[in-house]
Amino acid sequence: MGGTWRTVVVGLTVAAVALAWVGTDAVQRAGQGAGEDRDVAYALIGVLGLGVLALWVVFTRLSRHFRDIGQLGGDLGALRGRGELPAGWQGRSDELGRLAGAVIDLLRRDRRAGGRGEETLAAVVAALEEPVLLLTDTGRIAALNAPASRMLGPVVAPGMDVYDLLERPELFRAIESARDAGQPVSAVLRRSDGREFPARVADLGLQAGVAIIVPLRASDVRALLPPETGVRRAARAPHLGDGEPLGTVPLVALSVATDVDGRVTGAGTVRLSGGRVFRTVSLDLTLAPGEGVPPPGARPFADAWPVIAEALRNVAVVGLDVDAALAALAGEVERSGLPPFDPPPALDLGRMASALDPALAGLDPARLAAALGVVHDEGPAGAPHALLTAEIAAAVLVRLDARGVRTLGEARALTATSADGPL
Repeated sequence: MGGTWRTVVVGLTVAAVALAWVGTDAVQRAGQGAGEDRDVAYALIGVLGLGVLALWVVFTRLSRHFRDIGQLGGDLGALRGRGELPAGWQGRSDELGRLAGAVIDLLRRDRRAGGRGEETLAAVVAALEEPVLLLTDTGRIAALNAPASRMLGPVVAPGMDVYDLLERPELFRAIESARDAGQPVSAVLRRSDGREFPARVADLGLQAGVAIIVPLRASDVRALLPPETGVRRAARAPHLGDGEPLGTVPLVALSVATDVDGRVTGAGTVRLSGGRVFRTVSLDLTLAPGEGVPPPGARPFADAWPVIAEALRNVAVVGLDVDAALAALAGEVERSGLPPFDPPPALDLGRMASALDPALAGLDPARLAAALGVVHDEGPAGAPHALLTAEIAAAVLVRLDARGVRTLGEARALTATSADGPL
């Protein structure tokens, strides 16, 4: 537990040895003496017993204290913008409780300051002549100005899902490219009516959302240009060898829903890297397997597959029972007559969690999230189902790093060992 813990243990051990030596001497005196000497020796033995009991109490309290310090450090390391510390830290009156309370207060102040910043940013957007949309980290419209409203339609308002207004594949790839480049990128986006327009897409930072700026004057918003260039992609595909640092590997949290016949009825993905969850780069699709007219709100699997395949391109996939999820997708691809699906590298969160702590084995997503200290924000209706999986993955990755598991190969080996049996 560190140098302080070792120093305390050495000091208590020396004290215990000293008490044992004095106790042995006192027992010998009691056996050899008589009268008052024997009474004094017995009294000394009683005092020594109390001393040993006191040492045991001190050792127990210090052990619990250092364990709590380690737990608080782990929870702070896994916090990474999730909002609140686990409820167990709230209301404690000791030193660690006050420290946790100070952290919670700091988070709340930061939120209030962030709220004022959002109001200022919305006021700036309203003053611009070019159409501008600000999106939340779940793909909802946070703010838009009058030119953007005229371009997209009079019914557009904050809170709407941007993917009801703009085609998902083009915007999805543009957001990913902006995040990969670390700067705004040019893109050609498509409205739901099929008309295309040029745009600049900027990632505003971790869980801060996305800005879409259309380089057209308010008087020209109807003159939407035909596409001239495609969305700029990353300069090179990422390498996903076993030696790749786990904190830099592009990851996708995957959630797949199936019916009783094993047909895929829903798919969700959320991008993450290390302990950072990028909720703007996400999918949440209701699918209709097979032929025939899909039910309301569902897309035929064959139509949706290109978007899903794009989300799983050049990444490693994480999830709970992830092998079964990938197998379900591969089976649906085959039944739909699509080109074969080559599954990407995968890491099973359940096996990684149980390798870290056997008590986490077999827990459902909600209980596993609670055990890992994940405070899940359900968000607005329509938030991606895979978001909780991504947040669990981020918490597990932080703990893997603390354990010294820092490459993709080491994580794979850990899950393989967990699958074979107890560690």
